[in-house]
Amino acid sequence: MIRSLVAALGLVALPAVAFASGGAEHHAPQWSLTLWAVVNFVIYLYLMRRFAWPAIREYLQDRRDDVVAALEAAARAREEAERLKAEFERRMQGLQSEAEKARAEILELARAEARRLIDQAEKTAELIRTDARLAADQEVARARHVLQKESAERITRLATELIAAQVTPQDQERFVEDFLAGSRGAVS
Repeated sequence: MIRSLVAALGLVALPAVAFASGGAEHHAPQWSLTLWAVVNFVIYLYLMRRFAWPAIREYLQDRRDDVVAALEAAARAREEAERLKAEFERRMQGLQSEAEKARAEILELARAEARRLIDQAEKTAELIRTDARLAADQEVARARHVLQKESAERITRLATELIAAQVTPQDQERFVEDFLAGSRGAVS
């Protein structure tokens, strides 16, 4: 306090001494003015120290507390942001591995489905081949039956025409007698 008072007096006295020493006329310095200025300045310092300084100190202390709190909040926010960033990166790694795993599972499911569809198509093709073979066999059997029937009818018709052309009435009588004789022998 005393140091600041002496420094203040020095600051007030210097301009008075400089004013007194300079100029065209040499007048004696007015020490009473300088003394009143010093007393006035000391009163000003006392009033400032007594009434204004506590308010200034309180403002500066509040401001310091606010700055410290803001710095601490910023440090906490930075730590939280770094934690969230690390968690996000960890999740991204997890998502990438999960995406690869899901992709592998989907590919395996697609392969299994493709194998199942191929097996089903092969079974269906085999059924179609079997059905076609059966249908072809039935068509061949039906065609044989039709051909045999037509052949039998033609042969019968040709044989009838040949017999009618070559068998005489005497041959017919002899066939009837042979038939009757054979049927009597079978009955007895």
